[in-house]
Amino acid sequence: MALERRTIVDKALELLDEVGMDGLSTRRLAAALGVKGPSLYWHFKNMRELYNHMAEALRETALPSPDAFPHDWQAWLADGARGLRRAALSHRDGARLMAGATLTGTSQVLDFPAMTGRLQSEGFRYREAQGALLALGRYAIGWASYEQLTPNPPATSDEAFEFGLQAMIVGIAIKVPAASLPRSQRLRPA
Repeated sequence: MALERRTIVDKALELLDEVGMDGLSTRRLAAALGVKGPSLYWHFKNMRELYNHMAEALRETALPSPDAFPHDWQAWLADGARGLRRAALSHRDGARLMAGATLTGTSQVLDFPAMTGRLQSEGFRYREAQGALLALGRYAIGWASYEQLTPNPPATSDEAFEFGLQAMIVGIAIKVPAASLPRSQRLRPA
């Protein structure tokens, strides 16, 4: 049976829970898959590329589709930020993994142009859409990093995350006034 990329990524995420990022190696992963280490290099040229695919697999489970929450960009953005935080917290060192990753462009689910397009249809200019997505994603993963690095995060962490998330979304609405207009009054953004 041929080894597939997704099988390798899934096993790597499983090992991540056991040994963390510092303990994850090609040798250990190959042993867990029952193959020789060099066979992994047919699928991933190095650990950085594997990490990128692992982080992308976590993001795929986290983000709502661009057509979710029709006509409510604020709920859509909030749901995405919550999903990223959940995904980052779902694995040991998940936030660290996601914070250092670059999207591979191979995912059928993670379609950045569709995400920015969704916000543009709501009145955002392209740079505003891009900025909103990046800021909220970084906030969610940064918050998860804090939670994973703090031995005993406060019990109010969920409440504080939600406060910050809502403050950011309100701030985005203020910075992008066209998105707060009724759809009939919106001009097509440049």
